[in-house]
Amino acid sequence: MEHILKQVIIDSSLSEERVAILENNKLVEIYIERLEDRKIIGNIYKGKVMNVLPGIEAAFVDIGIDRNAFLHLNDVAQSFGKKSGKDVEVKDLIKAGQEIEVQVIKEAIAPKGARVTTDISLPGRYLVLMPINSGIAVSRRIEQDEEKERLKKILQKIKKKEYGLIARTVATGKDEADFVTDMEFLIRLWNKIQKRSQRAKAPMLLHEDLSLTYRIIRDLFTEDIDEFVVNSEKEYQKIINFLDSFFLLDLKPRVSYYDGEKPIFEAYDIEKEIHRALEKKVWLKCGGYLVFDEVEALTVIDVNTGKYVGGKIMKNTILKTNLQAAEEIARQLRLRDIGGVIVIDFIDMDSKEDQQKVIQKLELELKRDKTKSNVVQTTELGLVEMTRKRSKRDLDSLLRTFCPYCGGSGRILSPETVSNQVIHKLEDLCQYSKEEAIFLGVNPKIEEALAGGKMMLIKQLERDYRKAIYIKSMPDLHIEKIKVIAVGKKKEIKKIVKVF
Repeated sequence: MEHILKQVIIDSSLSEERVAILENNKLVEIYIERLEDRKIIGNIYKGKVMNVLPGIEAAFVDIGIDRNAFLHLNDVAQSFGKKSGKDVEVKDLIKAGQEIEVQVIKEAIAPKGARVTTDISLPGRYLVLMPINSGIAVSRRIEQDEEKERLKKILQKIKKKEYGLIARTVATGKDEADFVTDMEFLIRLWNKIQKRSQRAKAPMLLHEDLSLTYRIIRDLFTEDIDEFVVNSEKEYQKIINFLDSFFLLDLKPRVSYYDGEKPIFEAYDIEKEIHRALEKKVWLKCGGYLVFDEVEALTVIDVNTGKYVGGKIMKNTILKTNLQAAEEIARQLRLRDIGGVIVIDFIDMDSKEDQQKVIQKLELELKRDKTKSNVVQTTELGLVEMTRKRSKRDLDSLLRTFCPYCGGSGRILSPETVSNQVIHKLEDLCQYSKEEAIFLGVNPKIEEALAGGKMMLIKQLERDYRKAIYIKSMPDLHIEKIKVIAVGKKKEIKKIVKVF
C-alpha cells in the first residue's frame, strides 16, 4: 500500500492556535481555537435541569454558558438505565430543578445550544473510560478481525466491574501494560471529577478537556504522522514534556521547532489553501471543477467538466472527471468540516459499472476521514446522497460572517478573524523588521475587536520586541484590509501618526 506522508503543522499565536493536517503536502483538515472562543466539546459540567419536554423527548440544562444545553431523553434512559440495571420511565429519571452531570458532545451552532449527554466518557491515549456504561468496545476504524478480538480479550481481562472501556484506533498493536497505565490514570481522573461534583453547586464546570494542541497529540499523533512542526519554541518544549509524561518517547524525534523567515502557514502553503476552502468553486487537476452551495442543513456539490475535453471517447472523459471529483470532494468535506446532508451531482454516466467505480472511489477516500459519514444512496435522478456527522461549526461559519456591504447575500471575514490577522501581521513585522515603530490602519469594526484582551496582546508585543505600535481607525478602509501605513524610527512614525 502506498505510504501517505502525514504532517501536523501548528501555528501558535498570542490570539489563537491553528493546527493543519497535511497528507502528501495537501491540506486536508484545519482546526482553529481562539483565545476568546475556547471549545467546550468534551467538557463535563454539573448542570441544572431547567425544563423537561416529553413531547420532543428533550430536556434543557443550564450548564453556565449563554444558552441552555439540549439533552435528548433517550441518552438519559440509556445511561441511567444501564447504571440502575432496571427499565425505568424517563419521567422518573429526570425532573426540572434536578442537578445532573453532563458532557458536551456537540458545540452550540446558531441558533441551537450545545448538545449534552449523561453517558459520560473520558478519552485517554489508548482507551476511553465509560464510567456510566460497563460494556467494552473497539474503535470501528480498526478493521482487522484478529486485532479486534485480541483487544477485546485484553479489555475484558483488565476492566473494573463498574467501568466500561473502548479501545481507540491508536491502541492497535499495543500491549496490556499500556492499557493498564491509561485506565488507572482515567479512573483517578474520574474520581477527582466525582469529588469536585459532590462539593459543587450547579451550574459548574467539573472538567475541562485539553487545549487544541494537546488534544491533537492525544487523538491524532501516532506512528502514522511523519512530521509534527510548531512555530513556538516555548510550545515546542511543552510538547516534548507532554510526550515525556505519557511515555511517548518514540514520537519525540518527529517533533521539530520551525524558525524560518516566512510565517509557518505560508511556508507550507496552508494560508492560500484555507482561502481556497472558502470559495464556492474548486478546480480539479483535469480542468473540471466543483461548485459548493450550502444552506443550514444541506450542502449541494455540482461536478462539471469545465475546461477538460479529454480524449475522443466522451464516457472516459466523464469517468476521469467524476473520479477526480470523488477524491477532491472527500478532501473538501474534511477541510471545510461540512456536516449534515450532502447531495452530490456527478456528471451523468450511462454505464452502471462506471457509476459503481465513482461511488467506490468516494467511499474509499472517505475512509481517511475520522468523522463518521455514510453514502446513503443514488437517487433516480443520478444524485448521490450522503450524510456526515456535524459536531462543531464548519470552516466557513468559523472564519466568516454575513456581509454588511451586500445585505447578507454574501459573506466576508468576521471582525474576530481580521483582528487575529492583525495580531499575526504585527507578530511578523515585529519579528522580521529591525525598525522601532509600526503604524497600521484598520476598519473601525476591527479597532473595536482589538479592544480589551487583544490590546493587551499588542502591549505584550511592544514589550517583548521593544517596539512602538500605533493603530489608526480608517472608516473608508474595507473591513478585511489591514493597511501598513508606515514602519520606521519612532520619532518619524510619531509625526506621521499626528498628521493622520
